Amino acid sequence: MSYRIRPGRIEDAPLLGPMESVAARRFGEIGLIRIAQGRPTVETEYVDLAQAHRLWVAEEEEGVPVGLVIAGVVDGEGYLAEVSVHPDYGRQGLGRALIGTVEAWSRAQGFTKLSLTTFRDVAWNRPYYEGLGFSVLAEDEAGPELRTIREGERARGVDNVSPRVCMRKDLSAD
Repeated sequence: MSYRIRPGRIEDAPLLGPMESVAARRFGEIGLIRIAQGRPTVETEYVDLAQAHRLWVAEEEEGVPVGLVIAGVVDGEGYLAEVSVHPDYGRQGLGRALIGTVEAWSRAQGFTKLSLTTFRDVAWNRPYYEGLGFSVLAEDEAGPELRTIREGERARGVDNVSPRVCMRKDLSAD
């Protein structure tokens, strides 16, 4: 299957939440039911992200979104806020390509690091990101904004479902 990655558009917003929900179902397969049934990003957030040029969409040949990635800025460096790939398009390098898009965006912004938070023990999370050059940060290595993100995750009970970690990639090393 072929696809292309392009900047997100306002008209994508109604299609992305359902695609994100389908992608999240994979967590249910490993017992993380609460994550699998969680609320996707809301439509107005997608609109805001598209207008801020921090959303990219992977679409199939017919133009149907099959993946997305969201970038941000946290502690003065790039932040990978979300990556979702429809399961029918998994294991084809699409996630890697979407993450590469955020790496390129981060470099273009002048950032030398890219951070994220993810599940520590989920095979397609921490180990996957380590394979892409990310390293787990100790709590005291995370900047104040990244620590605030983690505190929010803890407050919502996400760590009760499965422990999470902060990770960072040095973009100047590539």
